Amino acid sequence: MCEKGTRGKPLTEAQKLSNRTKSKVRVRVEHVFGAQVAMGGHVVRTIGLQRAIVKIGLMNLVYNMKRLLQLLNRDANAVKQDLMNHHRKDAPAVA
Repeated sequence: MCEKGTRGKPLTEAQKLSNRTKSKVRVRVEHVFGAQVAMGGHVVRTIGLQRAIVKIGLMNLVYNMKRLLQLLNRDANAVKQDLMNHHRKDAPAVA
């Protein structure tokens, strides 16, 4: 849990760093759960434990595939931007 400062006692730099580290982990986990809720929620309406396990496993697989596409698109866009910036540097100056 993140620490809080008070009016007379602000957070130290170590506490701020600790809060930042905890927040990074928390936001990643909460985004995963939020995406799973959007895909079908936390209620699994199946008969039997095995079917429930399969359904949850498939939801996790779909989330991981969507996340992989997001990361690949992000990296492809970064490479594209780098190439365009590099190309502009090498272009001759127009007078």
